[in-house]
Formats: sequence, C-alpha cells, structure tokens
Amino acid sequence: MPPPSKRRKIDSDDEENGQKRIESLEQELQTAIETSASLNSLADLLKVAKKNKKQPLMLHKAIYALYRVFSLLISANYYHSPSRPSEKELIVRRWLVERLDQYLELLASFSEHPEPAISQASTQIPFSLLKQLSTSLSVNSGHPQMHTRILRQIVQRHLSSAFPPTSLEELVNKYDDIRWFTLREITGLFRIKGMQVDDLLVETSLHLLEHLNSMPKTQSAIKSFYIPELSRRPDGQTAANDTQEEKEEEDDWRAYFDTKPEEEAEEKNGAEGRASQLSTHKALHSLQSHRGQFSMAWLAVLQHIKTSPQQSSRVLSILHRSIMPHLIQPIQLMDWISACVDFDGSIALLAFNALFVLIQEHNLDYPDFYTRLYAVLDRNIMHVKYRARFFRLLELFLSSTHLPATLLASFAKRLSRLSLSAPPSAIIMIIPFIYNILKRHPSLMTMIHRLPDENTPIDPFLPDEPSPLLTNALSSSLWEINSHKKHYVIPVATLIGIFSEPFTKPSYIQEDFLDHTYGTMYTADSKRKVTQEPALTLTLEGPLFETPGESPDKWADVSDPCNLISWST
Repeated sequence: MPPPSKRRKIDSDDEENGQKRIESLEQELQTAIETSASLNSLADLLKVAKKNKKQPLMLHKAIYALYRVFSLLISANYYHSPSRPSEKELIVRRWLVERLDQYLELLASFSEHPEPAISQASTQIPFSLLKQLSTSLSVNSGHPQMHTRILRQIVQRHLSSAFPPTSLEELVNKYDDIRWFTLREITGLFRIKGMQVDDLLVETSLHLLEHLNSMPKTQSAIKSFYIPELSRRPDGQTAANDTQEEKEEEDDWRAYFDTKPEEEAEEKNGAEGRASQLSTHKALHSLQSHRGQFSMAWLAVLQHIKTSPQQSSRVLSILHRSIMPHLIQPIQLMDWISACVDFDGSIALLAFNALFVLIQEHNLDYPDFYTRLYAVLDRNIMHVKYRARFFRLLELFLSSTHLPATLLASFAKRLSRLSLSAPPSAIIMIIPFIYNILKRHPSLMTMIHRLPDENTPIDPFLPDEPSPLLTNALSSSLWEINSHKKHYVIPVATLIGIFSEPFTKPSYIQEDFLDHTYGTMYTADSKRKVTQEPALTLTLEGPLFETPGESPDKWADVSDPCNLISWST
C-alpha cells in the first residue's frame, strides 16, 4: 500500500509544479509583450501543452494560457500594424505566425478529445482568434477584411475530419460572412485538387452543404456578420443600388469566379458597379454574390458524386426545395440530373421530379423526358415501397391538357397492361388514374368503346416499343381493365364499374387511393357494416373463433361439423 500512496504524492507534486510552470510562462510572456522583450517563452509554452496531452487539467490550463497570450499579441499589433514594419519586425512576425499555426494545429488534434471542455475549446478558440485577427487586419489596413488564411485552415481541417465538429456548421448558418467565405473555400479546395478529390472531402462537403439552411432570399436579409467591421455597408451602396443589383444579368456574377488573380487589379480600375467587378467587401453585401458562391460550391461537389447512388439520393431529396431556388442558373444541373435518371428505383424518380421542375420553371428543353419516364414504368414499379410517390409525380407529369393524345394513350395502355400482374392495392391506384386521364382527354374514350375488328384479331399495341409516340396504343383498347370486373378482391371489382357508366362523375382525387395496402383493404372490409344478412342454406350454431375471455366450453365442440351447422329446411 505505501508505494501507491507515494506515487500519488509524486504525481500531485508534478501537477502542481506544472501548473506553476504554465502560470510563470504566461506571466513572463505578458511582461515581454508590454516591454517589447523576447518572446521565446511562447515556444516553451507550446511544448508544455504538447507534453501534457494525456493530462486534461494541465492541457486545459496550457491551452487557455496560450489563447490569452495570442490575444495579447494580436491586440498589441504584433500581427498587423498601421505602418510599414521594419526588417526585424518582419522576422518576429513570421516567427509568431509559425507559432500561431502550431497552436491551431495542436487545437485541431483535440477535436475528438474525451474531455468535453478540451474538445469544446479546440473548436471555439480558432474562431475567436479569427475574429480578433480579422478586426486587427481591418483596423490597421483601413479596409474591412476577413483573415482568410486562418479561415482556410479552419475549413480545411473541418472538411478533412471524419467526425467534424458542428461549430463551423452552426456559424455558417448564422453569419453571412462566414457562409460566403466557407463556400468560396469549398470551391477553391475542389478546384485545387481537381480529379484527385478523396471520398472524405466529398462526404464532409456534402454534409455541410445539405445542412445549409440560411441562404438569403432578398438583399435585406444579408445583415448578420461575424466580423463587425464587415457589417458596415460599402461606400456608395444604397437601397436603390440593392434593387438594381437584383435585376442584373445572372451571367455577370459567374465571371467573377473565372477571374485570374493577375486580372483583378485591371478590373478594379474599370469597375462599373456590376457583380463581376465587386470588391470582397461589396460582394459580401450582394445577393447575387452569395448565390454565386452557393452555385459554384454545389457544382464543384456534384461532379464528384455522379457514381454514388446514396449521395445522389440525398441531394435529389432536397434539390427542388433547398438548392434550386438559390442557384444563379439551375439549368446548369441538367447534365447531373440526366445522369441520375439512369439509376434505378427512387433515385430515378427523384431525378424526374427535378427535371420536371427545370422544364416547367426554367424552360429546359428536354425532348426525351416522357420517353425516359415511359421506360421507368415497368412491372417492378407496382411492387416497390415508393409506388405511391411515383403515382403522385406521374399525375403531375401527365396533368397538362396540351400533351398529345398518342402519348397519353401509351401511358394509359401501359398502366392497364401492368394491372394484370399488379397487387390489388396497386390496381386501386391505377383505375382512378386512368379514369382521370380519360376524363381530361375525351379523345381517348375510344379505348374503352372499341369493338372487335375482324381485320385486326390481335391487340395492335406494341409493348416493346420504347417511344410512347409509336406504340399504336390509340388503336388499342383497355381490355385489361375490363378483365378485373370479376376480380377476387371486391373493392377492385366494384371500382372497375366506373368505366361502364357515363363519365359524369368528377375526376377522382388520386391522393385518396395512394395509401391502400392489403392491411388497409382487409381492415376496411372487416369493419364494413352489413345492412342485410346474406341468404344462406346453412345455419351457424356457434362462432368459428373463440372470443377472448370466454370459456371454450360455452360453445359446442367445433371438431364436429354437426355442432356448427345444420341444414336449413
């Protein structure tokens, strides 16, 4: 027992000495900053922090001691000064920049530390230093600026981490300037790496972008800034300028991203106030600028997820709601969406929805839309879990009254043919769907009133024809639908009767038929009230199934059929 006690005492003494050492170094550095003395103790303090990685108390104390020292250095203009620094000051500044980089790298290594106080400090301190450095740079240069080098390090470390902290995501959704610069860094990072982008970078970038929910919709919505100096409205920019800027041609802002660094100075000399020639400060207050950064970041990421069904599905599920409204030119997504149509299942379905939005709202010319949609309509679609979603979208795609009758006849005939092998719940969807098509397009009524023709003893419909305009469906009939008149499921047989009656009923609400399953159909039929007992030749003397809680002896022996029924006279 004595040896462990002695060991604890030694550890306690070492910890106490270590804390005193940290306090001594911090005090020494504070004095050096005030008197412009040597700052070599900063390297010693960094070594103490690295040495105590496995001692949370010591590490926590060292981390915050370094934070206070760097804050003093920034406020004392060691990193930025209003006047031109001397050669000696430049040497000291470069050395301090290296120490700051070491400190930030050390903090990044603690992002997954088991001690919450340390992991939290590793994500909060870099952003605090970023604000201080940006303020110092802005004040000393006379122009509002972001310290982009530090922000670039923060963004790159976030995107290269398998388990990135949520701090950047939270700030991106809260502050307009952080979001603008982060989107620019994502675009630049993908541009630098080219085709050598690793899967981790794609995944973390996609996660950050798909959780971005604070994109401004109007110029007046740009008002939250992390760096106070950047919140000041640029000189000469008024509300009238903002309104005019929103009307600028959309192509102008894209030119900003294609500008080479050596051309920026020439463009500034001939600035005309257009989006492609804005300074960084003015760009932060420009709605077109924010949309431009958003567009470029998404386009950079999308080109690397073409072969991933899982990631494509995640993007498509939010595309029309959270991405397209903020893009400068949504039409640029056409190639990527067209590639997603080649996937099977729900991904193709979501891609069709996105394509339809581009066609309807952005005048996309896509002649093969209905041909590709017709190809997706096979027997498998009647047995998948997203069948209801498919019918919702199919109703939307075919809702126009200007579609050619030949095309609509092909879809009606294809659905009619698929009903032969579809489950009852799918047939319940198909019947009102076809009824609504015939109701909107009376020219298709011949498909249910066509009499047999001796000259054409076989169905002229061509089921293997890929083009819905060449299937001869308009010369065929919906005999498959008529075959369900004696379907074994009563609701199907009853519903099919609408085609034998005059089409005076209003169109059905498709939504009422999309959620039917075997379970819902059985429940509805079992709860149906029988107004009149059916005529039977047998009399039931007792229940077929025992009621819970009742004695089995109450009823007759069910093993003897004579105890259950008797012939009626």
